[in-house]
Amino acid sequence: MGYKLTSLVNLPLDPQTSMYVFSVGDGLWEGGLSDIVHRNFDRIAKEIGPHAIIVGALEESFHGEVVEKYLGLNAHELKNLLPALLITDAHPDRLTEDSLRLLIPLHKAHERYKVIERFLSDLAAFVRGESDALLKQLEDAPKPSEIADDIVKVSVPLFPPFVAVNLNNTVKQLRAWWKRRTEGESN
Repeated sequence: MGYKLTSLVNLPLDPQTSMYVFSVGDGLWEGGLSDIVHRNFDRIAKEIGPHAIIVGALEESFHGEVVEKYLGLNAHELKNLLPALLITDAHPDRLTEDSLRLLIPLHKAHERYKVIERFLSDLAAFVRGESDALLKQLEDAPKPSEIADDIVKVSVPLFPPFVAVNLNNTVKQLRAWWKRRTEGESN
């Protein structure tokens, strides 16, 4: 399912929804994955399945609202990382310290994924809980010495519930989250 919103308060709370994908910073970076995500918004909404929602903005202020609510930052602090996809397992009204927050800057994902359709497919499979190929692709990066700040450098301390996408440092936390999620679905 997909929504274009002017404010987070307009996002319906549906107990059937387990994952949210926020497109943050649309229009701030032209080309590449940003354009593809925008053009394929409806397709992504369909592919992520009935228990997930992709949310885009109708107004620029929406981006700042999402960044502040989920990351506790001002959107200007992340201007070099936007546009990005923020993947979370929490509705804004149900956000806790244990909620997943995975920020993927699209220009960096574009560097990792040479085939855009594969990125979109891996994203949808991850959100549906079917595959961790997205994590593997982001993890299978160049050697750590080559990518010190390659994916994301967030200017706040990282604590376990917040996962920024320098997966070389946080992949253990994300893998643990993935394991809990998939084990919970099999019970």
